[in-house]
Amino acid sequence: MKRIFFRLSISFCVFAIALTSCNNDYDNSSQEPLKRYFRFNSCPENSHGNWQDTSFVAATSNPKVIQQCLDQLKLPFESRVLFPLGEIEKGNAGYNKNATHIFNWHFVEDSWEMVELGIEIYDGCAYSDVELTNYTEGVGNYGGWGNRVLEEISNL
Repeated sequence: MKRIFFRLSISFCVFAIALTSCNNDYDNSSQEPLKRYFRFNSCPENSHGNWQDTSFVAATSNPKVIQQCLDQLKLPFESRVLFPLGEIEKGNAGYNKNATHIFNWHFVEDSWEMVELGIEIYDGCAYSDVELTNYTEGVGNYGGWGNRVLEEISNL
C-alpha cells in the first residue's frame, strides 16, 4: 500500500511540475505588427512657395525600415543620408498630412524602404497634387532625394 501511495505521489508531483512548467505566455507572432508613422521633410518652401509641401507622413510596420528611421533620427539632421523610396497610391490613407493640409497620395505601407540612392525618375518634391498621376500610374514609385526623416509621430 505504501508503495502504491508513493508511486501515486511521485506521479502526481511529476504531473504538477509538468503542468506548471507549460509556457502560457501570449504568442505575439500571430498578432499583426504595430504600424509606426514617420514625418519626412520635402522641398523647402522657398523652392516652390507652398508651405503644405514641406513635409509628409509615411507609415510602416516593417521592423527593418522602422529601425533605419530610428537610427537616422539619432543622427544630427545634416548627417542623415537615407530617404524613403517606394510605391505610392492615391489618397492620404488617413495620415499623410502636413498640419491642416491633407495630401492626395501616400506611400503604400510596407512597400517602401529607406535608401541612399535612387534613379532620377523617382526624385522630386512631395507635392500635394502636382504630378500625382505621373507617379501613381506612370512611374509607380516616389523617392525624393532630399527627403529625410524628421520625427516619429505617435499621435496623428
